[in-house]
Amino acid sequence: MPPSTNSTPKSARTQTSLFSFFTTPKRKPQSVDRDSQDALLEQAGDLMDDDILVEIEQAEKAQATPSGSKRKAEHMSASVHMDVDDAPSGSEDNDDDGDGDYQPEDTGVLPGRNGRSRRRIVEDSDEELQQAQSPTLSRRSKAPNNSTAPRTPTLARMRYSAAGSSATSDDTPLLSIVAGTARPGLPRSSTSALSSASTSSTPLIQQLQSPPRTPTDAKRARASAFAKKNEERYSWLEDIRDAQGLPPSDPGYDKRSLFVPKGAWDKFSPFERQYWEIKSKHWDTVVFFKKGKFYELYENDASIAHQEFDLKMTDRVNMRMAGVPESSFDHWVAQFVAKGYRVARVDQKESRLAKEMRERNSTKKGDSLVTRELTGVLTAGTLVDPSLLTQDLATYCMAIVEGTREDAATGELTTSFGVAFVDTSTAQFNLCTIDDDDADRSGLETLLVQVNPREVVYVRGGAGPGYLARNRSFEESALSSLDARDGMAGISSATWRTLKNTCAQTTDWISLAPRTEFWDSPATQREVNSARYFESWPEALQRAAESQQLLALAAVGGLLSYLRTLKLDSDLASLGNFAIYAPMQHSKALVLDGPSLANLDVFHVSASGAGGSAADNHSLFALLNHARTPFGRRMLNRWTCHPLRHAAAINARLDAVEFLMGAAGDAIAESLAGLPDLERTLSRVHAGRCKVADFLAMLVGLNVANGFIKQLLPAHGGDVPTRIRALVAAFPSLDELLAEFQSAFDAGVAEAEGRLLPFKGSDPQYDQALATINELEEWLDQHLRDARQRFGCQSIVYKNLGKEMYQLEIPVSVSVPTSYLQLSATKAVRRYWSPELRAKVQQRAEALETQSMILDGYQARLYQRFDKHYGVTMKAVSVIAEVDCLLALATASRALGAPACRPTILDDTRAGGYVDFKQLRHPCVALGNATDFVANDIVLGRRQGAAGADPAAMILLTGPNMGGKSTLLRQLCLGVIMAQIGCYVPAQSATLTPVDRLFTRIGARDSLLAGRSTFMVEMAETAAIVRYATPRSLVVLDELGRGTSTHDGEAVAYAVLHALCARLGCLGIFSTHYGLLADALLRSAVEPHLRPMHMACAVDEREHRVTFLYKLQQGIASKSHGMNVAAMAGVPTSIVDRASAVAEEFERRLKRKQRDAGTGASGMLPLTLQSDFANLLRMAKLAPNRADDSGAGDYELPVGGAVQAKKANENQFWSCIVGHLQHTIQQLHNRPAVETACNEH
Repeated sequence: MPPSTNSTPKSARTQTSLFSFFTTPKRKPQSVDRDSQDALLEQAGDLMDDDILVEIEQAEKAQATPSGSKRKAEHMSASVHMDVDDAPSGSEDNDDDGDGDYQPEDTGVLPGRNGRSRRRIVEDSDEELQQAQSPTLSRRSKAPNNSTAPRTPTLARMRYSAAGSSATSDDTPLLSIVAGTARPGLPRSSTSALSSASTSSTPLIQQLQSPPRTPTDAKRARASAFAKKNEERYSWLEDIRDAQGLPPSDPGYDKRSLFVPKGAWDKFSPFERQYWEIKSKHWDTVVFFKKGKFYELYENDASIAHQEFDLKMTDRVNMRMAGVPESSFDHWVAQFVAKGYRVARVDQKESRLAKEMRERNSTKKGDSLVTRELTGVLTAGTLVDPSLLTQDLATYCMAIVEGTREDAATGELTTSFGVAFVDTSTAQFNLCTIDDDDADRSGLETLLVQVNPREVVYVRGGAGPGYLARNRSFEESALSSLDARDGMAGISSATWRTLKNTCAQTTDWISLAPRTEFWDSPATQREVNSARYFESWPEALQRAAESQQLLALAAVGGLLSYLRTLKLDSDLASLGNFAIYAPMQHSKALVLDGPSLANLDVFHVSASGAGGSAADNHSLFALLNHARTPFGRRMLNRWTCHPLRHAAAINARLDAVEFLMGAAGDAIAESLAGLPDLERTLSRVHAGRCKVADFLAMLVGLNVANGFIKQLLPAHGGDVPTRIRALVAAFPSLDELLAEFQSAFDAGVAEAEGRLLPFKGSDPQYDQALATINELEEWLDQHLRDARQRFGCQSIVYKNLGKEMYQLEIPVSVSVPTSYLQLSATKAVRRYWSPELRAKVQQRAEALETQSMILDGYQARLYQRFDKHYGVTMKAVSVIAEVDCLLALATASRALGAPACRPTILDDTRAGGYVDFKQLRHPCVALGNATDFVANDIVLGRRQGAAGADPAAMILLTGPNMGGKSTLLRQLCLGVIMAQIGCYVPAQSATLTPVDRLFTRIGARDSLLAGRSTFMVEMAETAAIVRYATPRSLVVLDELGRGTSTHDGEAVAYAVLHALCARLGCLGIFSTHYGLLADALLRSAVEPHLRPMHMACAVDEREHRVTFLYKLQQGIASKSHGMNVAAMAGVPTSIVDRASAVAEEFERRLKRKQRDAGTGASGMLPLTLQSDFANLLRMAKLAPNRADDSGAGDYELPVGGAVQAKKANENQFWSCIVGHLQHTIQQLHNRPAVETACNEH
């Protein structure tokens, strides 16, 4: 039978004098376990401070005097008393797993009653913690032979109390323990640091006093002892390997896992085993481990916390440790995530009392350890807690697979992509397939710009981080394998360059092993069915499966697999919010590709980068973003990515915006202003992780929305536009739903205490638990009355001290039965539990724990009831979001200043487009510092029925450097986008036909990561324009051909501009500094669809000064005035003068050559016209029967149809080819010099 220990709470325990250690007979030391030995060794240094040395001296002197024995006997027989009210409490509550390693954050010096400082040693053994938690007061038990059992001094007996006493109840002399000569239960080898003191001939007291031991020395000694002890224990951490045994240098290394050798597992304590079982699977993640009221970090995570945030690091449970209070967990998680770390949260799944209740009915080894589980992994792209989200816009986690297949038309291998992405804050999944993307990955780039993912999950094995350095043997031909067809061969280097070049620098890249971690299409279907996320597959997934979109399904599988590792898959996927996403919605929306979104600063201003900054306040989205609600802002973001395309839809939205610009909008704005993020809250309710305050705010917000939507129509009668009426009709009735849940619980308690307390009759389980507690409290009241009557003392009361509740406080003069258990005492009173009272107190504690568990369950059950109405509530949120977006556009329209107008959208189905802006301003610059912005008129195309109008659909724009050409291009594009979104435009008047696609080639930039020069980037964007533009597209090209030689650049610009005018017939502006290009196209040749215009300026040649007028005028600019701009920039005058002379000489020589080359050729047709006739014959062979194109209209389908044109790599339209030839020949007849040659031809 093991010896019993004093069960008095350690905070209330006093210690006998050090003198007793010198008078107690030595006994055979009792063996202790290894952890106790290590703890004693670690603390020995702390005992050797000045206070101990002084008392050792006094003890030695007392031993030398004859009266020492008498004083010793008096001291041994004296009773020790300490008032429990003065003792600190609560530390035992934080160590509830039996490992005895609780340590407060601050272990400073406490002043003793005698005025001396007392160092408190704070690490406790398992035995001490059990004593502290025990409610009983046990006496020293006897050994089997009825002799007093020897006891090993525990740390609590060796440490000083707050009262100043410094004695211990051990039987071994303290002097021997400190010196290491007779340390109970420890082998001599384990005290090597101290045992040397006993072998020296120098008196012990001199050894201890010289040199004096400082706190720094003690700290260094403990660190040295810890390092020596764990040198072998954690030696395997010096050679990091993943679960497969691969080092970090291996291409297949998995940074998420850690290999722990079997020998290490055998040496782990139960707590270490619990920790490393989780950490070994999340090695790249900072693990916050819940212990009591703290979250603790160990080993490498503790080092990160110390280095990044200067958190105090100590040595505990054989590991380095840092910790933060539970109350500040959200704060610290946000800090770690902001630094780019992944954070895992390990929570206790039971309280200390629940653990004790479980242990009574279990004999399983290890049950003494509190149950802990990984409850979630937080990453920057998958945050769901509102307190951790830093912006209202969606943050996406994306999975991508790349596959190849043989094109049926051309027989070539084409690249396709399957993409799935999710906004974890709203549980909205999107999936799409990008079929037959081009070599520049234009479709993928557009999707990436629209989504801007924070995390990208891809298949391991192809290109990726470190690809060029570690996997040079990878060949693109590998993508033709079977794995490449279903996306399991990884991504190609070209795709990887597009990803890195388009995504933000802060994007996280996660690679998963093919098939096992990143599921292919069959595995995805099996896993989704086995996980039972939903009763029936959502429509989007079902359509993808039926249409054999294998890549899209594989992308969904990779995304769900990754979310499963984060413990998020069930919470998010079970909502069933899956939708098919089309990055280029050709049939419904104006297509804005990736380069256009970037060039036009739609979301981010180019100077600020993709990460966003204060400059982004001047982007187009910032101009429009006046939404009052977070979910409204997210919808407005989607509207900006996909402006409307059809005139009827645009005009209906404009009607609603015009209506909300009046008094109706002001009333709605007040109602929307205070609404919480209902969309995100609904997602958290479904997951069962919604805070009570957020749930209350959601109910209030839905009630407010329900009220103002119902009042919208009666307040305005028949003046409400059609779109507003449709939204009101689509809003579901929420009256019954709100009434049901508002009457289910006490809203006052929920608001004040943050818990849902059901009304009586609302939850039978809670009613039963409450009845049990009331019965116990009635018994306790009756027991107190009985005690007063039994002992004849009315001053008897209940006293609650710490966890020991309902102690009967009885005056010392009153005698109590021996069966009463004394818990604490003062000079005036003693506190007891009667046997019956002790049982009832335990029953009451268990009943309260049961009630708490029922309340937690009630919250989950209430959320489940509400979640059954998710479809109804989400429909209401969608309606509110659209009303908010319309109101935001109305507010933005009013903020444009004057002039501003509602655009006129023409429902014109003929081939070709039309754009006419009067006094158009740049919407973002006009609202900034440029209050004197110069407006311009821009007309492209000819309006149907307008006789005699200029038919030119393309403007050839010339002018000086810094003359405003690029600004004019951008303001035209932004005006079209704003009009088709449904917003007013900053112009005196605006009339246009809807544009189907907008192309931009603005600014000079290279792509070092993609290995492309400035000219290569220009040509790639130009190729996309020529390949995909239609007569209804708007194209703006700025200084095409600047990245190569003058002649090559001018030739490329000439050919591209002629193709746009003669083959495609699209609207646009072509800006150039090639003056000779304008001469060749407009003077030597005939281009009826091209109008020359320039940006006006005033030039002082003598002073090399140019004044920019920023006015768009007819004609070709005489010069680009580069020399004047150079002088304004500070280039020395001598250099500018010399450059001007050289430029003039070059120009004279070139004109002379052109004049000599043109002699004798005046009777020939222009080269462009010859090219047009040759092209007509070639297109006639491609499409001999034009009837094939009649179904959709010539402006929608290219010559030969979509399939044949793709096979021939052509993109031309009959309406443009024929119309251009007709207008060209008509103009040629007006030129006498070429009339005869034209007739002969």
